[in-house]
Amino acid sequence: MAAMCFPYTHVPHSSALLTDYLYHYDRVSQFYNGSPYDSASYAKVAAQIRGSEGRRQEIAEILTRQNRAFGCSEPTLANIQRLSEPGTFAVVTGQQVGLFSGPAFTLYKALTTVRLAQSLSEQGLPCVPIFWLATEDHDLAEVAEAATFDEEYDLVPLRDSGDRPSPRSPVGDVRHTAEVATALDQLEKVVPVGEPRSRLLQDLRECYQPGITWGQSFAKFMTRLFGRWGVILIDPLDESVHQLSAGVYQRALDRAPELRTQILDRSHALVQHGYHAQVHVVEDSTLLFVTRHGDRVPLHQRDGKLFIDGNEEVSLAKLQSGLAERPLDFSPNVLLRPLVQDTLLPTLVYVAGPSELAYLGQTQVLYQTFGRPHPVVFPRAAFTLMDSRTDRLMEKYRLSLEDVWQGEGHLSGKIAATGFAEGWSERFDQGERDLEQLLNRFHEDIEKLDPTLLDTLQHAKEKMKYQMERLRGKLTRAALGRSDLLARHEQALLRFLMPHKDLQERRVGGVYFLGRAGYELLDRLLEHIQTRCSEHQAIKY
Repeated sequence: MAAMCFPYTHVPHSSALLTDYLYHYDRVSQFYNGSPYDSASYAKVAAQIRGSEGRRQEIAEILTRQNRAFGCSEPTLANIQRLSEPGTFAVVTGQQVGLFSGPAFTLYKALTTVRLAQSLSEQGLPCVPIFWLATEDHDLAEVAEAATFDEEYDLVPLRDSGDRPSPRSPVGDVRHTAEVATALDQLEKVVPVGEPRSRLLQDLRECYQPGITWGQSFAKFMTRLFGRWGVILIDPLDESVHQLSAGVYQRALDRAPELRTQILDRSHALVQHGYHAQVHVVEDSTLLFVTRHGDRVPLHQRDGKLFIDGNEEVSLAKLQSGLAERPLDFSPNVLLRPLVQDTLLPTLVYVAGPSELAYLGQTQVLYQTFGRPHPVVFPRAAFTLMDSRTDRLMEKYRLSLEDVWQGEGHLSGKIAATGFAEGWSERFDQGERDLEQLLNRFHEDIEKLDPTLLDTLQHAKEKMKYQMERLRGKLTRAALGRSDLLARHEQALLRFLMPHKDLQERRVGGVYFLGRAGYELLDRLLEHIQTRCSEHQAIKY
């Protein structure tokens, strides 16, 4: 598979924090614990973990029980055994348990974790890959729908509204309904007949059935995809996991004002440095959720008093008693969750998407308070995949992925110039250069003769450029208007490579590509993942 790499400075929607993290780490170093491309970062965190080994045997027993229930592979069981031994580290990632594995980037995160664990192990830091299932999240709307393409590259939504025990119950407790079978029938209609489709649909139908919870179905399917690499899954929606995490929840209760101040100060510091605070923290926030009548609701603090869901006042003593009796009723918010994870696991590095990178910069300030080392944050691999039809169109019109990313206006001009009137775009470019040279000569003459006329010249120059661009745009639209084929090609490229003006990996389910290229696509993508740099890759499959 041929690949082209694009720096994130050219990738749409890339934040200043992300690009500085990748290319100017010194600007953001105070918010993290080491550059992901410096081997010294990993050695430092490894040394810090060795000083606080945690409860390896207990977590290994939980992981063995959970992963056996998911139908895990022998390589996964072997990795759990390695994890139970001192000196083994974890490369961790995680994601919401989306329908049919969710957006394609979920697969890319898991693959990055595999590749990084391999690389660090080769460098003398034994690592195993772990995937954290975000089953405690209660935002069902974000995971209840996946999307695939039809033959015209229009997005086809696949949905299961779920059987929810209560309005804000954790997603991991939601059960699939008969809608999931309907969604699989829809997927079957838009995937071409062949061995890849047969294998994919068999696995999906065995994993996604009415009555099975969202967490179980996601875990079983991911086990089938990544079991051969020994990926370990962890489901935090588990009584035993919460018992091991109770100390983190207790500290979050006892030191809520201090922790809130730390987060608010860090968020302010990020903004002061020209970045953004990914997670909005309000003055009465705590880092905890509490379960009430099956609903997961936030715990607030105002004037020294604690309130469940903003209204029900509750004493600290009652919460502490509840935590001791039923720790499963407590769960972390997005900023505390990494602390729970890294208290349970010897996390050397976390593989993060752009949003996670941002909020991990916020939560890093909490790690010293909890006595844990902040892991190195490694950006996940990112791909835009192209099928043979798209690749042919890109070659025909001499396009790059960046031409598509720049939007419809730019892409129209490129396609019209190449596909309809050969050479007219180049002549326009040359005409603009000639005009620029002519006006520059006028500038020299006017400056000598009457400098007060320079503003008039500048105004004339801007009007001429504007009119030239208008003329170019009209010619482009005229060219496309005279050729329905060119217009169809333009729209097909936009729909497939940047659906709804977003990156493909965020809008399209990974199962779309697995149903066409087979599970071997995962192996081929794994080969392209780099551990010394991170760039967006365009790959033909």
